[in-house]
Amino acid sequence: MFASLALTALVATTSVSATRLYVSSYDGNITTFNFTKTSNATYNLARIDKNIGCAPNPSWLQIDEMKGNLFCLDENFASTTNASIASFKINKDATGPSLKKVTNTTVPASPVHSALYMTSNGTQLLAVAHYIHALTTYTINPQTATFTLSQKFNFTDAPGPKPQQAVPRPHQVIIDPMKKYFVVPDLGADLIRVFYIDPMTLKIAERPSIPVPKGSGPRHAVFHITPRSSLKAKRGETHLYVLTEISAQILSLNVTYLPNNGGLAMTPIGKAVWAYGSGMGLDSKTAMGNAPAEISLAYLRHGAAQLIVSNRNATFFKDVKNPDPTNSTAIVSDSLATFSLPSGTKMAMGNSTEAIIPQALTPAGGLFPRSFQISPNGDMVA
Repeated sequence: MFASLALTALVATTSVSATRLYVSSYDGNITTFNFTKTSNATYNLARIDKNIGCAPNPSWLQIDEMKGNLFCLDENFASTTNASIASFKINKDATGPSLKKVTNTTVPASPVHSALYMTSNGTQLLAVAHYIHALTTYTINPQTATFTLSQKFNFTDAPGPKPQQAVPRPHQVIIDPMKKYFVVPDLGADLIRVFYIDPMTLKIAERPSIPVPKGSGPRHAVFHITPRSSLKAKRGETHLYVLTEISAQILSLNVTYLPNNGGLAMTPIGKAVWAYGSGMGLDSKTAMGNAPAEISLAYLRHGAAQLIVSNRNATFFKDVKNPDPTNSTAIVSDSLATFSLPSGTKMAMGNSTEAIIPQALTPAGGLFPRSFQISPNGDMVA
């Protein structure tokens, strides 16, 4: 079978399986790979195609596997005013180009991340974070992969105190577990922005933002619902783990829903944790330069969950086996850090000084790991 996920995907459901991986690169290409695993537990990664249709600087891929659509954000470094979004139809056949371009539309500058909201009746809304102080939304025709600008928000909040915070800098869009809000970490304004999504009109409305420590620079975040504390509980607590690029920390927040679609309230859980994990052996000089990029959640087979964070510019590993089997020269590498998560509600009640516990540092396989994705069964990272 073929499976597809934006940027990277790793799925092995049969004794011989194939997974499509779509990888964007600042060289202008979207490259398609086949990842295969055979019954004797060997793996193969083979490039099958590349597409230049989102050039010059594709920064993020958004996929709708059900409808066979892929949307690509072109950051376009050369312009401070305009960039573009391209859409493609996915060819799941074993022959022919893997992607067929549908359209390319000019959008505001510096799109860096997106989220796709889908309703039960099939309508879709794409929300895009722009690193130069904006958020845009687009209604999607899922049959044709065409899209139309719906709304644009320009942010003028006072920026943070650090040089990287000259203006508001939305860096990600995620959807809350109840699928009611877009949540947008703003690296420049030290805010978690919240937007209510009207499922009938597909219009969004801003709700009160949640401030985080000044100068921390929230970049990306991930939601997690804890296990139920008792059989009487309808659901576990909702936690948001926020990765800060400038202060290089993970903030743990307990999330509650305000009545009448009024937004989200967030309260800290314990202390912030270093993104590389305290006690992991990084010297202070190496750790000082850390600029973590991505945070994601892996659900393991036994039901537990762990966080994985990519660290950049904190090169801890100096002698790593070369991932190229034809090259015996060792490489230096930045890291992926893993953290265990609390299993119940005691963290939110203030009974612990840390909400998450560092577990390990692993070589990322190179320098400056900007993005990664985790396979659905939680056993592989690409």
